[in-house]
Amino acid sequence: MLPLIVFITIPVLAVAFLSGRFTAKYAAERGRSERAWFLFGALLFPLFPVQWMVLGLLPRK
Repeated sequence: MLPLIVFITIPVLAVAFLSGRFTAKYAAERGRSERAWFLFGALLFPLFPVQWMVLGLLPRK
């Protein structure tokens, strides 16, 4: 059972990390906090387009 949990968890964490990273980079381009948007992107990665829409609607700083 443990190998199955590890086999599923590692790709999910990798996708969460990548989603957070891409969201943070886009947020930095828009003048927003990279750290906060990384966490937001990583935690809500199943709703990946939502972060991009929110960032797109926010005005630039």
